[in-house]
Amino acid sequence: MLSLPRAVAPIGRSILKCRMRVVGASVAQRSLSSKGHIFDSGSSVRFKLKLDDIPPSPPPIYDLVDSSQSALGELGLISWSNPSYYFQMAMEGIHMYADIPWWLTIVSATVALRLALIAVPIMSHRVAAKQSLYKQELDLFKARQEHARKERDNVLAQKIVTEQRDFLKSKDIKLGRTFAGNMAYGGVFITQFFAIKGMIEANYPGFSTGGMLWFTDLTLADPYFILPLLSATTTGLILAFGVNVSQSNGKMSPWVRVVVPSAILFIATSQLGSGLCVALCASNAMSLAYAVLFRLEPIRKILKIPFVV
Repeated sequence: MLSLPRAVAPIGRSILKCRMRVVGASVAQRSLSSKGHIFDSGSSVRFKLKLDDIPPSPPPIYDLVDSSQSALGELGLISWSNPSYYFQMAMEGIHMYADIPWWLTIVSATVALRLALIAVPIMSHRVAAKQSLYKQELDLFKARQEHARKERDNVLAQKIVTEQRDFLKSKDIKLGRTFAGNMAYGGVFITQFFAIKGMIEANYPGFSTGGMLWFTDLTLADPYFILPLLSATTTGLILAFGVNVSQSNGKMSPWVRVVVPSAILFIATSQLGSGLCVALCASNAMSLAYAVLFRLEPIRKILKIPFVV
């Protein structure tokens, strides 16, 4: 028969093991809870740092315009390799610092551009006047060239071309320079066209309310077709009475030389935004003003434009 201590010993060992398990579980729980607390603290710090790193949202585009800041970047119009961007910056600067409506901004920018390129129409009028003075000689060269072509005499044709070149050089008639100047001016006008067109398509703030009278919205076509009609009419006047029309156009009928281009322009501009029509009307008005001023004898003397009887 077992003694009492030997019988109680296994029970004591079992109780001790149970206590050790409970203590171990509580320590493990405390360890896990402390690790979780540390992890939560670190994650909250990292989350706070990430929130602090996020840049503030940009101000609304209308707030930029109201504070006289450029909105071209917000509209995606910035392109250093695009010439139209520089004209857009110029118009934006005129509008902000002069504090004038957009229709007047477009007119002012167009007039300033035409004045900056005034050397081109002066040169064109000089060449046109000299061509008129020596029209008989130039017509004779042309007739001789046609005769040489009919005879298939290439040597004679080349000789006539050389004589004509020497004659033009002696009379200071620089057709090549005039052509290059007109091409450069055309390129500038195309740049202006796409600059205004880009701002219309981007719905630049203020364009929809920057018009006047019946065309208050510069992004929409003229509902009464008055601006397209003015554009076509002024273009027809330039083609009909402009002195920089080439001599070959004199044989063309007025229908082909004036009416057809004006009709095509009217159809095209009737679908464009009013802002583009305003620019075209302003440019045509400058061309007509040049045509009138360059006919005055005092102005022709100052600009060294030969007077044609």
